[in-house]
Amino acid sequence: MNTPDSHHYWESILFSATTVTDDKMTLLYKYRLLLLITLITGLLMWTYSFISIFFVQGKTLGMIGVTCSTVHLLSPVVYRLTKSMTLAAYNMVIAGMIFQFSFSFYTGGFYSPTLIWFAILPLIVGLLTNKIHAAAWTLICAGAYVTMFFLEEAGWVPESSLSELGRTLAQFMIGLGLIGLVGGFTLFFLELSYFYYHKPKGS
Repeated sequence: MNTPDSHHYWESILFSATTVTDDKMTLLYKYRLLLLITLITGLLMWTYSFISIFFVQGKTLGMIGVTCSTVHLLSPVVYRLTKSMTLAAYNMVIAGMIFQFSFSFYTGGFYSPTLIWFAILPLIVGLLTNKIHAAAWTLICAGAYVTMFFLEEAGWVPESSLSELGRTLAQFMIGLGLIGLVGGFTLFFLELSYFYYHKPKGS
């Protein structure tokens, strides 16, 4: 039998019942974090764009890459214009997901290792917004991953048009990029936690 106290106990262990409202100092910190994430992930996206241009047959993927990378780069501008961190974060991850999905579609489909980048998107959203958006993007990314599987099973995914050199470069990007991003995001998260607990009272 669950009592109100036991319910509150389990709720507090899994998820807090409240949503933290960001003050001005926290938003300033998150904006700086947005700039850093845009820079780091932007370098990865533009590198993938150049791989798409020079090592993938056809121009379609290269055009998608340049377009999505440009939109992604404008995320800090979106925040400046709208004052919404949620819109800025969504601008970043939507552009990233479209390109990641497209790159995987043209370079191996469900079996492309590039799909692993979907795992980073909920983390980015969670760092910049809150747990509700992080949970939503976890479901969105899982749905995109499953969608690629069904496209593969239906035979709608073309043969990989990525050259051998391009495949090698992409594999380096996945390995080193993932290590760098996860390590960097871990440091950002720890710093953000420290900031929440040690910021001046009343600020």
